[in-house]
Amino acid sequence: MKKIVQMLLVVCMVVLSTQVAFANYDSVTVQEGADLSTVKRIAVAAPLYTPVDEKAPNKEMLTQIVSDASRVSRDYVISYDAVAEGIRTAINVDIKALDRRQAAKIYKENVANYADAYVVLTVANNSRTTFFFDVFKAGTNELLYTYEIRANKSEGDTVNTYNNLSEQFYKNFDRSVDAQLKGNSKKK
Repeated sequence: MKKIVQMLLVVCMVVLSTQVAFANYDSVTVQEGADLSTVKRIAVAAPLYTPVDEKAPNKEMLTQIVSDASRVSRDYVISYDAVAEGIRTAINVDIKALDRRQAAKIYKENVANYADAYVVLTVANNSRTTFFFDVFKAGTNELLYTYEIRANKSEGDTVNTYNNLSEQFYKNFDRSVDAQLKGNSKKK
């Protein structure tokens, strides 16, 4: 009987440690004084990304992945293409045809017409793929929220991995908004 209990204990420890080993590392930072509850519409900006693996999605695909992953969010997410089309219609400038810096400048100047905040994804492709999501307040470009998530070593630079990491951003952003709302209601 003692041997059976010991074997069950070892099996439980292996199972629990396996679940922890496959969890992605992530980190959340809410800037002091930032009110996330006012963000109802988030626009997706062009990511800062250069693919290094031939199986990795290109920049346009990554932009679409970040937009599509928003299906798990409660906020209304506006795609980069929708904002770019709105800017083209409003001020007759095609930001998709401009270089990265000019497009980003015009995007930041005009995104407040379409959303309360915008998210910029920066991808670091080192030994492990790391996504840095920065949420800025539209109009003032004030940093509100940052989220870092690192893929496991076993996860490659694939559409599925990038989609999972992007979905985690939206889920954590919603959790941060809920936590801030709970904190504000307790103060009252």
